[in-house]
Amino acid sequence: MKNAKPLDDLEMHELLRLIYPENIRSDDDEYFELSQDICDNATIDLGDGAEVSLADLLGRVAMLTMPMESGLTKQLSHCLGSVTIKEGSVQMVAAVRRDV
Repeated sequence: MKNAKPLDDLEMHELLRLIYPENIRSDDDEYFELSQDICDNATIDLGDGAEVSLADLLGRVAMLTMPMESGLTKQLSHCLGSVTIKEGSVQMVAAVRRDV
């Protein structure tokens, strides 16, 4: 898969904060270290002996999102993050961004 790369620990932390705000409550060291541990050690068994890291799987999931155009650079990117819709305008703060 082109441009697919595993999430780094900061991307994992930001994404986990969006998905589980009741568990990952802040950027304090204890929560960041938990996210870092998940990024480094969580694995998914795909069967037939194939095991991938959660960071790799989520990096590949990011590449399956519809590309979005940056309002500033006009560059297309695959993104995972929080979306807001206001007065017909859609904006995203990306936790994970990958070039198309």
